[in-house]
Amino acid sequence: MKKWSLMFLAGMTVVLLGGCGSALQTAFEGAGRAEATASRMEEQETLTEAAAERESDEAVAETEIDEVMMDLIKYNIYIELNNYAVEVMDNIYSYYMVVADEDEFSLLPDTGLNYGFDVYYLDTTVLDEAEAVVDMEPGFEGVDELVRELLPPMRTMMEAFNKVSDAEYTYADNQYAIPKELHPVIQENVADFEEAAYAYFAALDTLADERVRAEEEEMLAEGNLIIYYSSRAISLGNNIVDECINQNINDSNLTELDLTNIKAYYNELLEVVENYNTACSDNNQLIKESLSTSTPFDGLFDSLIQSVEWMIGQVESQTPIDNPENAPLGSLGHVTEVLSQCIDRYNTVFTSFAY
Repeated sequence: MKKWSLMFLAGMTVVLLGGCGSALQTAFEGAGRAEATASRMEEQETLTEAAAERESDEAVAETEIDEVMMDLIKYNIYIELNNYAVEVMDNIYSYYMVVADEDEFSLLPDTGLNYGFDVYYLDTTVLDEAEAVVDMEPGFEGVDELVRELLPPMRTMMEAFNKVSDAEYTYADNQYAIPKELHPVIQENVADFEEAAYAYFAALDTLADERVRAEEEEMLAEGNLIIYYSSRAISLGNNIVDECINQNINDSNLTELDLTNIKAYYNELLEVVENYNTACSDNNQLIKESLSTSTPFDGLFDSLIQSVEWMIGQVESQTPIDNPENAPLGSLGHVTEVLSQCIDRYNTVFTSFAY
């Protein structure tokens, strides 16, 4: 069963499914056990040929991963890679709040911020996992090749920013020796990373949309209405955020948003949430989908509707957003926060047993 993923670039907020690492580790451990089994077979010369063949067959079977599971493992790793790339984007933004965007290292004047402000350490395990699966079947056409392009500059950037983070208390030593050493590495790779990352974001977003549509069609066909309408509500929330991104809108220029498509998605969201509430009020439907409560989202979809209403009102009143970093009511940031809560709840209610 799918886990919902929210992927958008405005505000650099992404919600992501987990658990793929353990599945991948299990697969690789199986391969290791198979290799060890083959080694033991060579040493046991007294085994008959038939017995050796049987043990070999068992070893091969142990390493086999169901195609559907491998698809899920690879997809989850790619989603995780997407989220880590977004976090690298966050680090880039934070880094250049303090450091001048010039070839030679220098600090920006009068920022009141220390070197390394809000640059945080990132575990590079996801890069190793992506490298491990990128050439595995099934192939993700249009995505695998972008992963190969993204990984080298992303690894360079992550390792450099990890050193920036580690240098928090020593950055001023020896006339900023460490920052001067790291800056050329960041400066020379940032453009390549961003170009590859944005191409990857777009391709993975397309792949995710295709998978969600197919899964929603299957849910509806099987009569699982509660999970279907839950997924549709989140899809529409994503559509609203994507529409803002496509218009190059964020909370700093929110009043420029064209509401035509936003209102169409909003009206459909109203209908979907009403159908969701109707399905949840049907005890037979709750039993069919093995749900123990008629309020699995505890009003979160109503909050999503309200957040979009407030944003529409903000645009119609032509009132700019004050302090957009705080995601106030009426902001796109608030919409994305509520949408993230809906996605977290979806993963908890419907996919906690997926692994």
